[in-house]
Amino acid sequence: MLKFFTTGELAKICNVSIRTVQFYDKENIVKPSKLSDGGRRLYTEEEVKKFRCICLYKALGLSLDEIKKVSQTQNPYGLLSEIVFFQRLKIDEEIKNLEQMKARLSVITEQINEAGKVEVESIDDLEELMRRKERHKRTDVMTYIFLACYVLVLLAGFPIAAALGGFAPGVMGVAAVILLSGLIFYHSQVNSYICPVCGKRFSIGFFKDAFSFNGIRKGKFLKCPSCGRKGWFKETYFH
Repeated sequence: MLKFFTTGELAKICNVSIRTVQFYDKENIVKPSKLSDGGRRLYTEEEVKKFRCICLYKALGLSLDEIKKVSQTQNPYGLLSEIVFFQRLKIDEEIKNLEQMKARLSVITEQINEAGKVEVESIDDLEELMRRKERHKRTDVMTYIFLACYVLVLLAGFPIAAALGGFAPGVMGVAAVILLSGLIFYHSQVNSYICPVCGKRFSIGFFKDAFSFNGIRKGKFLKCPSCGRKGWFKETYFH
């Protein structure tokens, strides 16, 4: 004997409103099996199962038209697979856009924290600032590579050169000086600093970079050329 469920019972089972059940009936997506003598909609267990699948498709982000097509086609799973595939592509694109928006907001926040204001005036300015941030990240990587090569020369090169004798120690000494000079020059060319007091940004030359104390994450111990403040200045990709 078939068991029937009223609109209210179906709504409770599927955790939706009665109006939602009525809406899917009106849209010919899940029709009741029959009407009672009093005109009440009555659904079978098969229709309850179908309605629960409809709720699942809705939760997965399918549109009403897509749900209609899936519920009315002879091969629902083949069509559903195709729809879900394109739904995933759409979600990937949305995630990409949201990540880009998050990156933009991060740059704006960093600029406010460093300069006390937003200096970009257009989306093009903001995109250029983001490109600078990426270049700054690559700069850090290159700096560490240069530093690793320099340390390798010191730790491995000199003992080997000393064992070889002759001109080898001198050659290794020259190589170490060149590597260190290259690191300092590269660092001085791509980095700038911002004063936390006056908000002015400035760059430093090769010799100042070479003979200033470096506090790694604290930056360098410098003097602001604008306000004269002395202290630790962090590197910035803002120019």
